[in-house]
Amino acid sequence: MKDIKCGLKECKFNKGYCCCAKNIDVSTQTDCLTYSPDEKKRESLFEAAADFIPANYSVDTAVACTAKCIFNKNNRCISNGITVMSQGNGEVVCLTYIKD
Repeated sequence: MKDIKCGLKECKFNKGYCCCAKNIDVSTQTDCLTYSPDEKKRESLFEAAADFIPANYSVDTAVACTAKCIFNKNNRCISNGITVMSQGNGEVVCLTYIKD
């Protein structure tokens, strides 16, 4: 999957709001288990700096998923793309989830 949007600027896999991880794991509760904060990004003096990083759509990411979702086929996400965001309470979740 090449269309993975990530709203977590501080994640080490986020490049211009695109996820550049080779593999993503989404839990039964739709949490992104691959999320990994990058302390260098957190300590940046310029909050908008991540906004100016060019998007990287070249990474073909495999998305493993155990959520009961219409896009889950044999624990693999078959959606054309997903969006991952923070719920504001510290949870990092897949917003593309549609209950099966």
